[in-house]
Amino acid sequence: MSAFFDAGFMKKLEQLRVLAKRLDWNGAQGEHAASRKGSSLEFSDYRRYQRGDDLRYVDWNVYRRLDRLLLKVFTAEEEMNVYLLLDTSASMAGKDGAADPAEAKIAYAKQVAAALGYIALANHDRVGGAAFSAVLHAPLRVDRGRAQILRLFAFLDALSCGGTTDLRAAARRFAAVFPRPGLVVVLSDLLDANGWRPAVETLTARRHQVLVVHLLDHDDGEPAFTGDVTLVDAEGSRARRCHVDDALKQRFRAELAHYFREIETACTGLGIDYLRTTTRTPFDTFVLKSLRQTASVR
Repeated sequence: MSAFFDAGFMKKLEQLRVLAKRLDWNGAQGEHAASRKGSSLEFSDYRRYQRGDDLRYVDWNVYRRLDRLLLKVFTAEEEMNVYLLLDTSASMAGKDGAADPAEAKIAYAKQVAAALGYIALANHDRVGGAAFSAVLHAPLRVDRGRAQILRLFAFLDALSCGGTTDLRAAARRFAAVFPRPGLVVVLSDLLDANGWRPAVETLTARRHQVLVVHLLDHDDGEPAFTGDVTLVDAEGSRARRCHVDDALKQRFRAELAHYFREIETACTGLGIDYLRTTTRTPFDTFVLKSLRQTASVR
C-alpha cells in the first residue's frame, strides 16, 4: 500500500487542510477574482447603475443620501489550476549509504506535493503536474475532485530519480503541455549547471504564478567530513580531490549564504515566491509555514 494512504499521513493532510481554510490559502497569490452580481458573494465595490441592471442590487441607502443610483458589485471566487512540478534528477535521490531513505529530497518533495495538492483539491481547484530531469516526463493531467486525489498519490508514488537536470528545457515543455495559466509549484534542489532562472522566466512569461520550493539535505549547509576527500558529481562522472579543513568549511558557508541571497533577490525581482527547507524539517511543519507565508490571514 502506498505510504500516502498511511493513517498518520492522511491525518496530517486533513489537519493542514483545516488550517489552510482558516488561513484562506489560495495558491500563493490568491484565487482569481471575477466581478459579478450576487447577494451571497463578498461585497467588492460600487459602479453606476446602467439601464437593464437588476434593481435588487441597487444600494437604496446611498440613493436616499446622495440621490444617485449605484449598483453593488460582489466578488466571486473562480477555480484555478495548481501544477506540481517535481525534480526527479539524480541529485534528488538519497545519498550513498544514507541511513534513512525517507530523508531523501525526493521523498520529502513527494510529501510536500501531496499536501499542497490535497489542499488545492479540497479547495475545489484543479490539480495536475509533471516530473522532470533533463526532460519532462510522467505528466498528470489536470482535474479536480476526490478521484484526482487518488491519481495524484499514484503519480507521486511512481516517481523515481535519475539523470541530469535541465530546468529550462523542462519548463519549456511544461508550458507547452499545460498552456492554461495557473500556480506552478516547483520542488527542486535547483542543482542545474545552466542555472535555474531561465526556467522560472519561461513560466512567468506564460503568465504562470510560480512558487519555488528549494529543497536541501539537512547537512548540505555544513560538510560532515574533514581531511582528504574525493567529491563526486551526483549527476555526472566528474570527481575532484580536495582537503577539507576549518578554513575551507568557513568559506563554503559564506559562499552558500551568498548563493541563497542571490536566489532570494532574483525571486523578489521576478515577483515569485521562494521558500527553502531541509529534509530534517517535518514536512507538515514546512507546509504550514508556507501556508502562513503565502496566505492572507482574514
